[in-house]
Amino acid sequence: MERSGKRFVRMAVFLAMTLFCMAGMHRPTPVRAAVRVDWYDGEMETDMAVEAGSKFYIGDFVRVFSVDTSATASLLSASYRSQNAKIASVNGKGYLNAKKAGMTDITVSCQGKTLLCHLTVEKKGTFVQSEAVKELKAAAKTLAKGMPKKLNAAKGYTLKRKRDAYLIAYGMYSANKLAYDGFLFENERPAPDTVSDRRSAMLAVPEAGRYLTAEALLRQFQLSNNPASLESKKTMRIASATASSKKGKFTVRLAGKISAEQILAAQLAFPDENGYDALKTKANMTVSIFDETDRAYYRGNLTLKKGSKQFEVEPVVYVYGGYVRKELVRGHVYMIGSDMNWANGTKVTAQ
Repeated sequence: MERSGKRFVRMAVFLAMTLFCMAGMHRPTPVRAAVRVDWYDGEMETDMAVEAGSKFYIGDFVRVFSVDTSATASLLSASYRSQNAKIASVNGKGYLNAKKAGMTDITVSCQGKTLLCHLTVEKKGTFVQSEAVKELKAAAKTLAKGMPKKLNAAKGYTLKRKRDAYLIAYGMYSANKLAYDGFLFENERPAPDTVSDRRSAMLAVPEAGRYLTAEALLRQFQLSNNPASLESKKTMRIASATASSKKGKFTVRLAGKISAEQILAAQLAFPDENGYDALKTKANMTVSIFDETDRAYYRGNLTLKKGSKQFEVEPVVYVYGGYVRKELVRGHVYMIGSDMNWANGTKVTAQ
């Protein structure tokens, strides 16, 4: 069960990153010119049903995409209004209180765009309180506790650990009945990885919207601190590099020491290479290696260590279902990181 849970985490993380990572998004500086603002379902106008007594941040369900970053309305300046505060009230932070059964419209204005939610408040106990719903409510409550507005390395590790635990709980108990953001499916899915069934407008676990904001926070942190991205504030800069045909490795020396923020960002950027129990002191990642002599691309595996200014890169090539070590040929000219233009690429001749 634990193994299947981790497999689901990888799938859910990928889906979440797809949700928040759109083409053209780069540095996570404050959003200046939003290119798109919409609800969780991609619409400017949506329907939502919750039970009376529900309290949650409705801004979690508003996605904001720009040329700089991705976010939710909960992380940005936004205004909120309820057409009928007796049915459901909402404060300036987007915290909604569903008071009694009825219908009201909730308006959210963010980044110059106005979105409308037709909110139906049902009597408490209307939705089936299945074990899956109870499990996701408990996981969402843990995730929501102490949610920060900005991340440093320490807060980032805490949020990542809580995010991963939430996804494991979702995958093991709730995925066949609810979407990861708390909406019930119209029909129960036969398996967690079956995505053909549509979800309803019934938000059985409103607190699960905190997951969307947590993902946006982690995505922003990754974009800002990724050591392998030229768009990051913390891009690694190479001071020198050598290649040894005898050792079969590159040795790379950096202009500065690797920080805790870079370690976490690398773990977020390369989840498959790091797993979900990665240490805070090191991160595995990959770069591209181009053999200019043979005109061939390889993959380079490396491990970054916190506080270090040097690391080794082991070239590997994919063969018959797995990666095997690729020898460096004396006299061949190689470029490290050329495929992703990492640190503008660094040429080195194998000795």
